[in-house]
Amino acid sequence: MNRRTLLKSLGAAALWAASPFQALAREMTRRVRPGEAGWPSDAEWKKLNDAVGGNLIKIQPPFAACKTTDACTDLFAKDLKNPYLIGDTPALTQTLGWVDAWTSKPSAYAVAARNAEDMAAAVKFARRHSLRVAVRGGGHSYQGTSNAPDSLLLWTRHIADITLHDAFVPRGCKTAPQPAVTCGAGVIWRHAYGAVVTQAGRYVQGGGCATVNVAGLVQSGGFGTFSKHYGMCAAGLLEAECVTADGKIRTVNACNDPELFFALKGGGGGSFAVVTRVTLRVRELPENFGAAVLRINAASDDDYRRLVRRFVDFYADTLFNPHWGEQAEFTGDNQLNVTMVCHGMSADELRKTWQPFLDWLAQSPAAYRHREPPLFPGVPARHWWDAPYMNAQLPGVFQTDPRPGAKPSDGWWSGDAAQVGQFMYGYESLWLPESLLKGDARGRLADALFAASRPWGVSLHFNKGLAGAPPEEIAAAKEVATNPAVQSAFTLAIAGGA
Repeated sequence: MNRRTLLKSLGAAALWAASPFQALAREMTRRVRPGEAGWPSDAEWKKLNDAVGGNLIKIQPPFAACKTTDACTDLFAKDLKNPYLIGDTPALTQTLGWVDAWTSKPSAYAVAARNAEDMAAAVKFARRHSLRVAVRGGGHSYQGTSNAPDSLLLWTRHIADITLHDAFVPRGCKTAPQPAVTCGAGVIWRHAYGAVVTQAGRYVQGGGCATVNVAGLVQSGGFGTFSKHYGMCAAGLLEAECVTADGKIRTVNACNDPELFFALKGGGGGSFAVVTRVTLRVRELPENFGAAVLRINAASDDDYRRLVRRFVDFYADTLFNPHWGEQAEFTGDNQLNVTMVCHGMSADELRKTWQPFLDWLAQSPAAYRHREPPLFPGVPARHWWDAPYMNAQLPGVFQTDPRPGAKPSDGWWSGDAAQVGQFMYGYESLWLPESLLKGDARGRLADALFAASRPWGVSLHFNKGLAGAPPEEIAAAKEVATNPAVQSAFTLAIAGGA
């Protein structure tokens, strides 16, 4: 477009914005709020409740009591630290807000849907009455989309069935049968891993955080702990059941409505349809998963510069491959904190891999100190998400739901605990391309990491980026509706605070 055409287009847009037609369009798309004309009557809400089997909930604001009483002591001291309780409470979200941006506020009503028919009835009701709508599975959204004030919440938590298939073929397709798992839209990854990994001894690519919702992660693209080996979660989507804005229940896959299917593979949670069920590819499980945990202090800024550069070289030469994922953190007090995970290595192989880096540190005992002994655990892969087993081997690695009657297996990684009930005041991220691991660029990368660590700190999430993954997984990511930068990025750099 040349300059003159661009200016004409901008002028036309300005005229449209000032025209009565634009005002009419605004009014036609405006959503009705409580107390306004058109808000459903009690009788109409009752009809919806009847249509969804008595599963309409009138939501009470969880923080209302805090204004006048001390009734919210348990809410802040206990409830907001338990992701399972948050997930079971339609008024709460895991992220409570962002400073100067938004604060989590509950919907007016929620439909605790049990199936796609309940969801279709809710969508038709919202459409008929011009209601705001929010869609929620796990409630983990950093952007605050897990609920919305004055809205009808389409809540999938109770669509929680899990079915394993030995030979799944998507509806209407003629592809070869393959192992798969179907998860209701309310399933969280801890339960999916429990069924597929712990019980069946196989693998499904999902999220690293155990309480993230399965369907929400699929619609967001989805990186997990072992994405460097298995690729993106959304790339494993074989079929989805969903309800579109017209209230119709649809089953979509690569052969049936492929454009909507593509949009659901990473195009954004709740954006194109309300997903009620997903079927995902199931993979082979290795014998072992493992980890490398190091906490290193440098004695001076110059020592830290050398440490950062040495780690960049070590990662590029030794760890940049399908085996390794998760994080390294660089902090302003000259600490390097490594919490990385590994696919398919024993504990002995893990330590041998890291021995050259440990030897380099040992050559300068005055410059580098381990705050705690390095840890290189290897465990049977089948038990990786088995909280009782893992806590017996590595005490405290999982926290568990403390509520009476909770299952001992319902846990979350202790490293994720700080995200639970967080109120954020900053979050920035940047994909870093594979080219930064080559030649002189390594030095520039190390300098940038050192500089970024001075004012705040930065962490590299190596599994969030597919460079170094098998070629077939990078190719599969090209069929996912997510920023293509992930295909050539070796990591996602994150700086944030909450």
